[in-house]
Amino acid sequence: MSRQEPEPSTRARPRANTTAFTSLWRRPRDTTPTSTPPPIPAPAPAVSLEDLIQSLTPPAVPSLTYARNLASTLATYSPLPRRELLNPVLTSLCSNVSPTAVQAAGFDILSAYWENHEAQSLTISERLSYFSLFLGSPTTWGTELWEPRFKALRALTKYGEEIDGIESNLIDLLEQWIKGAFEGLLKTPLSLDRSEMAERERCLDLLVKFLNSVLTAGTNASRITDEKMVDILRFYADLVDHALIIVDSVKEPPASPVSPSTPGSAGTPVRTAHRRNISSLSSNSIPTMSTIPPAVRRHPAELAINIYLSHVSAHIKTLPPTYLKSILPLLFRALAFCSTPLPRLSVTLELSKKNTLEDRVMDMLNSLFGGQYSTSCMLVLRLYLFPPNTASNPAPSSPGLLIMTSLGAHRTFRVYVRRALAIRLARAYINRETAFGYSHSGAPGHMELQNEMMEKVWPKDDYLSNSIGMGDNGWDAGNLGRKLADSVGAWVEYETDAEKGAGWERIQQGRDEILEEAAGVLKDILQELDLRDEDRGTLDTEEAGVIGLTLLKLTGYVIPLKNSDGSSFTIPINDPHHAPTPILRSISTLLAGDHSRALNPLLSSILIRVADNLTDIDTAKLPRQMLEQLDLYPTSPQWLENWENLLKNDTLVSPFRPHTRRAIMDTLQAVYESVKDMKLYRRPLADIIWKFCGGLVGRSGGQSDDADVMWKMIGEEIVLRSDERGEDDADDIASITTFLDLLVSVALEKPEEDDDSMDTESVTTTDTHSPVANMSALPSASVSPILSRVQTELPAPREKERDTGLPSVMSILSSFGGNVSRSQSVQPHFQDEVPESRPEPFNPTLPSMLQPPGAPLVPRDVSASAALVEIFSQLVFTPFSLGPNNLRLSVQVYELLLRIVTEGQSPRARLTALQFLMRLRADRDHNLYYVSYTYEPNGLVASLGALINRIDPSAETPGVPRREEDHPVPDVRKPRARFVGERDGRQPSRGRGLGGPSRSAPSRSRSRTTAPPLQQPPPAPPPKQLETLWRMPEVFPFCVSGPDSPSEVLVSYDPEGPDRILVLPISRYLLAIDHLLEKETSWEILSYVLCHLPVQLANKHLFCGPKSRQAISKMLNIICAGILGGEFASQIEQWPIGLKVRDAYGLAYQTLSVLISYRRCFDLKQRHLLIEIFQAGLNGAPATIKCCLHALSLSAFELQPSMTRSLSRILEKLSQIMSNPTMSVHILGFLSIVGSLKELYANFTESDFKMVFGVALQFLQHYNRVHAPQSMSWALAQHVRILSYFVVYIWFLSVKLPDRPRHVRYITRQLLLANEGNAQVDEPAEVCFDWLARYTYGSADPRPANSVFSDIVTNPANPVSEAQAEKTWIMGNSVITVRSIARTGWVEVMSRRPSGYSRFVCRVENVPMVGPGDVAPDLLSVPGALIMERDPPYPTMESQRPEDGENRSEHLSSLFIEAESAAEEPPQPDPITGYVWSGTAPSQRRKHVEIDPSFLILQLSPFPDGTTESFFKRVHDRTLIDRFVRSLDNIPVIDTHKVGIMYVAPGQTQEEDILRNVHGSPAYTRFLEGIGRLINLRGQVDVYAGGLDPDEDGEYAYAWWDDIGQILYHTATMMPTKPDDPACNNKKRHIGNDFVRIVWNDSALPYCFDTLKTQFQFVNIVIEPHSVGAIAAFSNNLHENEYFKVTIQSAPGMTEFAPIGFFKLISAEKLPLLVRQLSLLADWFASVFSRTQRDTERVEMKTNWHARLEAIRRFKNQVPHEGAPADAADGVMGQEALRDFTTSF
Repeated sequence: MSRQEPEPSTRARPRANTTAFTSLWRRPRDTTPTSTPPPIPAPAPAVSLEDLIQSLTPPAVPSLTYARNLASTLATYSPLPRRELLNPVLTSLCSNVSPTAVQAAGFDILSAYWENHEAQSLTISERLSYFSLFLGSPTTWGTELWEPRFKALRALTKYGEEIDGIESNLIDLLEQWIKGAFEGLLKTPLSLDRSEMAERERCLDLLVKFLNSVLTAGTNASRITDEKMVDILRFYADLVDHALIIVDSVKEPPASPVSPSTPGSAGTPVRTAHRRNISSLSSNSIPTMSTIPPAVRRHPAELAINIYLSHVSAHIKTLPPTYLKSILPLLFRALAFCSTPLPRLSVTLELSKKNTLEDRVMDMLNSLFGGQYSTSCMLVLRLYLFPPNTASNPAPSSPGLLIMTSLGAHRTFRVYVRRALAIRLARAYINRETAFGYSHSGAPGHMELQNEMMEKVWPKDDYLSNSIGMGDNGWDAGNLGRKLADSVGAWVEYETDAEKGAGWERIQQGRDEILEEAAGVLKDILQELDLRDEDRGTLDTEEAGVIGLTLLKLTGYVIPLKNSDGSSFTIPINDPHHAPTPILRSISTLLAGDHSRALNPLLSSILIRVADNLTDIDTAKLPRQMLEQLDLYPTSPQWLENWENLLKNDTLVSPFRPHTRRAIMDTLQAVYESVKDMKLYRRPLADIIWKFCGGLVGRSGGQSDDADVMWKMIGEEIVLRSDERGEDDADDIASITTFLDLLVSVALEKPEEDDDSMDTESVTTTDTHSPVANMSALPSASVSPILSRVQTELPAPREKERDTGLPSVMSILSSFGGNVSRSQSVQPHFQDEVPESRPEPFNPTLPSMLQPPGAPLVPRDVSASAALVEIFSQLVFTPFSLGPNNLRLSVQVYELLLRIVTEGQSPRARLTALQFLMRLRADRDHNLYYVSYTYEPNGLVASLGALINRIDPSAETPGVPRREEDHPVPDVRKPRARFVGERDGRQPSRGRGLGGPSRSAPSRSRSRTTAPPLQQPPPAPPPKQLETLWRMPEVFPFCVSGPDSPSEVLVSYDPEGPDRILVLPISRYLLAIDHLLEKETSWEILSYVLCHLPVQLANKHLFCGPKSRQAISKMLNIICAGILGGEFASQIEQWPIGLKVRDAYGLAYQTLSVLISYRRCFDLKQRHLLIEIFQAGLNGAPATIKCCLHALSLSAFELQPSMTRSLSRILEKLSQIMSNPTMSVHILGFLSIVGSLKELYANFTESDFKMVFGVALQFLQHYNRVHAPQSMSWALAQHVRILSYFVVYIWFLSVKLPDRPRHVRYITRQLLLANEGNAQVDEPAEVCFDWLARYTYGSADPRPANSVFSDIVTNPANPVSEAQAEKTWIMGNSVITVRSIARTGWVEVMSRRPSGYSRFVCRVENVPMVGPGDVAPDLLSVPGALIMERDPPYPTMESQRPEDGENRSEHLSSLFIEAESAAEEPPQPDPITGYVWSGTAPSQRRKHVEIDPSFLILQLSPFPDGTTESFFKRVHDRTLIDRFVRSLDNIPVIDTHKVGIMYVAPGQTQEEDILRNVHGSPAYTRFLEGIGRLINLRGQVDVYAGGLDPDEDGEYAYAWWDDIGQILYHTATMMPTKPDDPACNNKKRHIGNDFVRIVWNDSALPYCFDTLKTQFQFVNIVIEPHSVGAIAAFSNNLHENEYFKVTIQSAPGMTEFAPIGFFKLISAEKLPLLVRQLSLLADWFASVFSRTQRDTERVEMKTNWHARLEAIRRFKNQVPHEGAPADAADGVMGQEALRDFTTSF
């Protein structure tokens, strides 16, 4: 008993406490550790040691207080009691049935006893006896029990040094305790108290250290077997695996460094919790919580891994190498668990290395892989790179552990490679820095490198080959890299049997992490390359193969991925950070790498494999990148294979990827152009193209494949092979035939019909169908390539044996650089980025789901047809035409195009062929050419297209269809402001050919349509709208070589006879057109032909020869018979909305109007039929009526017999349609032309003339009121008003003189009706009445001409001797002047009226004639009377005209002398100038003048006065009379016009060059002779000179006149060109001021409207040959009598007024007559247009007659009125004033 604790004296033997632990004893087993111990009872009085032992010895009930007191006493008690005394106590207290606190007290007693220095050693049996106290406990760990029990065991074994006999059992017990403590840490954090977790971690730390000390003790090493050591290693491994499998938590990387000597010192901090009060015995030997640093929360796996690493580090040297197969997988799993993102490779000094758990694991792995067993380690590593269930890696018990094992293996492999890369990077860095300096040791010491790296850069041995790996790359890339790629492929294809759920997701996540590590290896290699070589050096060959192959396998991970909507996942290579997962981000980053790195396979090939998972924009970059790397050029050995990979990928060439397809096609075109001149390279590429295109034949999915470039390449290949082949080259002939068969078969194939479920209206609707909504229709990547799936039936083109003499690589490279052939220098131009799609107008020719974001796709049938077109153009219009084989092939292709037109089933392909064929032309020498930008300068096609709604609303100039990128040609016609709206009174229907639905159309989306009631049938779906295939301006799918350049060889006709040269059979084309006109079922084709055929027929030189004439005759019969019989266009299957058969008729009439110029091809019956058709067309639509009127106007010149036959019926029809105001100007123009041709109305009756007057006067009633509202423009209304009177005048003069009075009454009534409602008859009507009074009873000229007789009689030589008297009277609207000579009896009467000036010279026979010998003899009357009949109004020759200054009287005297010898016949005309009219100008028509007696009295009467009492007054003021006469005589008695004429020589476009011309072609000279009479301007008194001065403007000019008007032509070639006037301003001051100009255009270029810069730019009448020709036509008269094309060009704002439409073809014989009438009508309208300020002011246009009437009325008003007479007397005397005639006479 201790003296320090004496037993109390009052206390006998203590009794056991039977109440304090009642509940404890009743509890059978306390398996749950108590977290809060019961309160400690108050300390009892001191008890002796013996009493304590006695009180605790069974059968006494143990007291916890006594047990603790005993433990405290034994720690320092001396001498110790015998062990036998304590054994019952220990057995009782340490029993498994004892409460936990009692057991803990018992173990405290045990540890206190054996910790006492007086404790004696035990024998083996005793040690086993005491060791049994620790066995059999059901509680492996408890918060209160673990520490006392551990201390007791430690004390019992003397800290592990005395374990004899219990070695194995001790190790097993410790493993059991470690496992018990560790299993508590595997619980979820929410179910585990933080203080308990700290206790368990402390327990593990102490137990592991104790076990390690046991194992490392020298006395124990020999007694512990190797099997036991392996079991311990396996035990620790099981702890790690158990933690990795059981704990279902998110792995977090360690947050703080881990000490290598303290396995349990890492973790996250936890707050300190209450724990039991340990005894003082343990306070010295075991640190308490207060002495332990604040703990951090750690993952259980971290503890297990630290324990495992500590054990392996301590015993690795003693383990045999066979155990590496178990150590390395666990290290891999440990590394996978604690791995963190690796930093970027770097050479410069970094921060000190963090001693983290990951670092410890990696250090362990590095030591193993760098040690003597590195080869074995590498074999194990390769094994675990692969997934389970493979030949190289069997599946373990847990798939999750396998995932972590492989993940760690990949991380180990990556770190392994990074070490080698870092060494290489450091060496490269040192090599670059060696030039800057060295340290004293010779090493570049100025560089801050890691110490380890410095040691490894300069190893004693070759570190790269011995320690790290083999090969120049440092890590055996050739061998290990292949394994990496194979493992990636295996993991990509790995499939687990686990059901989808949390476990399946964890496996998939692990797989992604494994692939991410593999991708990291690739990124590290590429990063090292970037850092090592700033100049973008090349990869090592083996590494390039590793990267390429591994990346190729990695892409297999992406291919099966699908979006939520079922579409393929899209790799965001443009922005990899947007990828949803790390592995996808890594794959995206690698795929977005630099294409200049020569991977194997190439990066581009890899991208092709995942094309389904790339956007169209991304895949569109592939061809460009491959081209930049020369992978698609012959410089690459695999260039043909690369092309096959591109073209056989269904995704890349899908119509749903327009950008990619276009990029492939552009690249292919660039490569083809570069190898075009290298036969051996071009032909294999062409064969690949042929195979691809052949696979498209019969392919479903629509024809819009956008492979137009390839089809055209096939066409170009045909041309090249034809040019390269020999005469008997069977292989080339066969290949050409094969290629042509392919093109024809595609062009002839029937296009697929659109899906019925997609109505046309919904196709155009963006809100119901979009490309995104149809992504499910995209082709899958699993579909076989085109070449393997679809095998064309066409035989493969045979190729000749290739010789081995291929051009060298350097020659190919040099061919790409420049200074070579034209085809080799072509290089593609790419933009850096594919432009974003811009919204384009919907193309109705394509289904909506095929609508590309940019340009529309080209159907393959169109491409094939376009390829044939380009073949023909190259063979004919280029130097290829010089080869006979090529020329024969061109005729064959021409026949194929005609076959497509007639037999093709695709309207698009047929239309493409027609677009080319209808633009073929022939020049004057019949040389064939293709017309491009000069195709249709007159706007006829655009006008016809507007009638059927084929004008693109976005077109800037609807009248001139041309593209801006073409040759810049000025607008040769005025922009017609109201062109599109001129639908002849018809408003465009909704959706007429424009693709828009009507407002009443049902909903476009069928899903939104309300279901009909069940009892009613569903409504029928609306018919599909007709697909619109062409619009104006047109877009051509082909490019013609050498446009507008005549072929050097091929002609359309040989005038010298057949079989001399090769002639293109144009007649077959005409027969094909006839077939279309007769049997065509497609409105698109027929409408195109009808709109373009008139323009082509205008080129008459194209259609020469007997067969062509027969085809033209057949064409006329087809159209005429079809229109008359109602069968024309009756075969059309479907009409566009709003169009009918009569619209086709209206277009056909334009063709018929051109056929007038082919009158020589028709017999008389056909000519009559043609006029009848035009007459029938007057019943049609307004546009048709106008066309027929223009055609009839032309027929009046060309088909006069037929017109004469039908003219009466035509006039009758005109009288029925005259109410249409828009037709007025055309009807009146037609009547004015017919009225100028006497042959047409020679057999007219009175009723026929009355119909003409009725039509003209009826129009006058509509447009006679100045202030009345007009239904047309004011200028046109004024023009119609003037033209109505003009028609009355010209047709009244056409009536024979005896018949004219019969029409006066009808005309008078109609004029009065036109003035009905007015107070007085308007002035134009007064003029008309006056004009009728002049011409009803006489046909005299409107102005008297000076004659010799008049000069002799009225102007005697001695006027002083002759007394003259003169008086003037005003009689109504006329002024009468009478002059008399008193002695001779001669009287001169002059009547000045608005319509003319009449002069009468007569002799009063009541005055005797005084002869010689009498006073004042009359010596002139007799000679004058004798010579009066000898002065005929014939033109005089140049030699007979009096010279300037010659006395006129002397000239008259000479006439008297030569009178007897004068010839009766007029002189012969000059052979060059013809007749020259000088001095006087008799009527041009050489008319026979008739005078009725009524003529004289009417000229001297006051009619038409317009009042009931005639106005009659004499004027006495002589000054007033003289002033009035001078003013009135200055106003012409007829209307005068001046028109300019210019000649444009070949090639001229500038006004200076044109005005400097002084002569023209023979045809031009012949035209001038017919348009007017040549007059001499010098001394001209009667002909209007138009301001020309003979001294400045030349002595001669052409003029024309009749009783109504005169025209003076300012002819530029007849005016002198002065050296001091290079700009020809003297000519321009006349011609530039003319409102109308006639332009004879021999330039072969379109004449621009504003060529002559002038303010008065109103109307140009352009005359040009219908066929262009060589310059020889300028001087060759062979073409004088051919047909010419006449076109009217008018200023902006001028409405159509001329009766020729857009152009007319007329023969050279009739050309002057037509142009004269056109110039007269044009000058009238231009004058009105100018007078009204370009149709902006309502100003009345006045004629010269109107101006004379106003002058006479002003004169009447100036005469003073006499005063009223005095009041007249009644009766007879009231007549006094009236009887005094002297007041008036």
